[in-house]
Amino acid sequence: MSRRGSMLGRRMAVLTALLLVTASSNATSHDSTGVVCTKRSDCGLVPSLGCVNGTCAVCVVDADCHDSSSDVSKRCVLTHTADGASSMQCINKNVFSPFTWADAAAAILSVFATAMGAACGIGGGGLLVPVFILLVGLNPKYAIPLSKATILGGAASTFWATFHQKHPYASRRPVLDYALAAMMEPATLFGTIFGVMANTIFPAWLILVLLILLMAFSTYRITLKANKMYAKESSDALLPDGPTTLDAESPCHTQEASTAAVVVTANPTVVPGGISRVAIGNAIPSSDIEALLRKEEGNVFPFKASIFPLLFCLVVILAQSLLRGGHGTASVVGVKCGSAWYWVLILPAGLLLGGVTYLMGKKLVARARLYEQLGLDHVQGDVHWNPYIAQVVFPVQCFVAGVVAALLGIGGGVVQAPVMIEYGVTPLVQSSTTSYMILFTSTSTTIQYLIAGQFPGELQYDYVLWYTGLGFLGGLLGKNLVTTIIRKTGRMSYFLYFLAANMACYAIAMGYIGVKNVLYDLHLGLGMGFSGLC
Repeated sequence: MSRRGSMLGRRMAVLTALLLVTASSNATSHDSTGVVCTKRSDCGLVPSLGCVNGTCAVCVVDADCHDSSSDVSKRCVLTHTADGASSMQCINKNVFSPFTWADAAAAILSVFATAMGAACGIGGGGLLVPVFILLVGLNPKYAIPLSKATILGGAASTFWATFHQKHPYASRRPVLDYALAAMMEPATLFGTIFGVMANTIFPAWLILVLLILLMAFSTYRITLKANKMYAKESSDALLPDGPTTLDAESPCHTQEASTAAVVVTANPTVVPGGISRVAIGNAIPSSDIEALLRKEEGNVFPFKASIFPLLFCLVVILAQSLLRGGHGTASVVGVKCGSAWYWVLILPAGLLLGGVTYLMGKKLVARARLYEQLGLDHVQGDVHWNPYIAQVVFPVQCFVAGVVAALLGIGGGVVQAPVMIEYGVTPLVQSSTTSYMILFTSTSTTIQYLIAGQFPGELQYDYVLWYTGLGFLGGLLGKNLVTTIIRKTGRMSYFLYFLAANMACYAIAMGYIGVKNVLYDLHLGLGMGFSGLC
C-alpha cells in the first residue's frame, strides 16, 4: 500500500475513535487484515489485529498491540466469541496492570466530571465519555458503558448523602420528591424508545446541530432563571426576618380550620401515598387528614407508593427491549426489525408506562387539592398541580425529554433538570430527585452491559469496580460542595449558575466529539442524509 494509504489509515483510526456510537454487535471485524501499518491503531478499534512486521495481522505478543515503545495500554490476549471461536486479539489492558499516568489523569477527571454531574443531578456522561475516549483510548463501545458505571457510583452516593436530608422549606419532608420522580420517569423511559430509533435514522451532522442547540437553549433558560432567583434573594435579604418555611404556622391555617370537619364535596379525594381513599365530607376532622398527609410526606422511603412503580417501569422497559431487540441484541422471540410485531410490541409498554404516569399524576393533583381544602399554603418549590399539568403537559414534556436524551446520546437528567427548573422546583429538590431517577436507569444499563460483556479489559469487573468507586467519591464531593455553598451563602441561585456552567461544558465536550465525527464522515465521502431504521 502507498504512503498516502498508510497516512489515510492512521487518520481514519484516530477519527474513528471519536465516534460516539455503540457497536451493534460484539463480533470482531478483521477488515484491516493485510493493511500496511506503523502502529496498532492503524488496524482499527480494539478488539483488533496487531501491527506485526508492518502489516495488520493476528497479534502474537503484547508489543504487537502498542503504538510506541512506551505504550502499554493494550495487550495481546486470547479471546472467545459467542459462536465459540477464539483468536488472539489486541484489547485494553486491565486497570492496574500497569496503572499509568493516563489512568491517574482519567481517575482525577472522572471524579471531577461525576462531581459536577452529581451536584446538578445530571449524571456526568457528557464529560466522562470524552475523557474515556481521548485520554484512556477506549473504543466508544466501551467508553459509553464505563460512563454508565461511573454515573451509577455518583448516583448511589448522592442518594446515600441525601436520603435523610430534609426539604429546604419544609423540614417534615425529605428533600427527594419520590412522587414527582415516579410521575416523570415512566414518560421519559417511554420517550427513549423512540429516541433510540431516531438516533439510528438521523445523520450525525443533524444530531450535532440539535445537541448544540439544546445545550445552548438550556444554558440560556437556566441562566435566566438563576438571574431572577438571584434578584429575588437579594430583595428578600433586605426584608425583616420572618418565617420562611411552612413549619411556621400559616395565617391561613387557623385553629378553627384544623378542628372542623372537611367540607362535603361530590367526588372523593384520594390522599397521596398509602392512605386509603377518604371521601371528603365524611365525619373525619381535617386535623386527622392533615396528620395523615404530613405522615405520608415525611416518609423517607415510600416503597409501595412511589418506589415500586419505578421498579415496575424498569421491568417493562427491559421486557420490551428483550422482545423487540435492542442495544445490539436480537429479539429473544425472533421479532425482526421493522416487522408488524416490532411496532405492535411498543403499545403494551406505552399503555403500562402511561398508566403509571396517569396514576402518579392523579396522586399529585390530590395532594394539591388537599392543601387547598385544608387551608394550607403550598411549600415553596412545589408545582401547583392540576389535572391538565399533571396528566397532559408534564408527561408530554417528559416524553419529549426522553426522546431528546436518547436521540442525542445524553443522560436523561440533562433534559429532566431544565423541565423541573422551568416549573419552579427548588434546585436542591431537583438535584436530589433527578439523581434518584438516574440511579434507577444507570443500574439497569450497567447490568445489561455487564451481561453483554461490553466493558474494557480482560477482567472487565476491575474497570466496573474502580470507576464505580470513583463515581461514588465524585458524587459525595459534588453534592457536599454545592450544599455547603448554598448553606453558607443562603443563595440557591448559585446552584443554577453551576448547572448552567455544567451545561456549557457538556456542549463544548460533546460538540468537539461531534465535530470530529462529522469531519470523519465528510473525509470518507459518506452520505449526509437519513439512514434506514434496520
